[in-house]
Amino acid sequence: MAGERAIEVAVTELALVQGCPLCYWLSKRSLSPPAMPLPGILNKVDSVVKKFMSRFVHRRDLPDWFPVSGTFMGESGQLEATDSESGVVLRGKLDAFVRADDGKYVVVDYKASSPREEVLEYHRLQLDGYAFLLEKNGYSPVSEGILLHFMPAHGDLTERRFPFEITPVHVQVNPSRIPPILSRARKIIEMESPPAPDENCGMCRWRIEVERKLRG
Repeated sequence: MAGERAIEVAVTELALVQGCPLCYWLSKRSLSPPAMPLPGILNKVDSVVKKFMSRFVHRRDLPDWFPVSGTFMGESGQLEATDSESGVVLRGKLDAFVRADDGKYVVVDYKASSPREEVLEYHRLQLDGYAFLLEKNGYSPVSEGILLHFMPAHGDLTERRFPFEITPVHVQVNPSRIPPILSRARKIIEMESPPAPDENCGMCRWRIEVERKLRG
């Protein structure tokens, strides 16, 4: 938007924007809680999967376990898209996407974890955000998202190799959910005073309890 400073929001921030205004406001002022490093095994699994799948870029002969048929487009690289209403720039990098046989696009997000009974809202918003980015960058329409879970399985380790269980979870995407969240992000960021916390925010409840204890 003309005359207004550029605001960027990462796809990984969408759930925080939608969740707790105070936590998001603080995060934009470098006051986030210390980040917990991911266990090295998770990063390694992600790296191994991406390296293996890189050999299939622009190919259709995908592994039997891959959950969608079509042309594998690989990682997206850094994508950006500006929301026309708020002027906020959304940015993110997809693990992979596929041009399916019907000509539509499918977002694929690798997860080094077991699938849950219900898809977390955090993951739904990620997939919606990636779908928004793809469509704004000319890859339209996006028909669905897939969480592709990789977990070590029981097996013969005599060759010092882990077998993996690979489980796809298909998720309906809704890119239209993203613009209102980006507008909310701008509103929160531009607040001069801290907003009220979300009443269900566990971090804010913890923060209040700590302050109470410290005051005695």
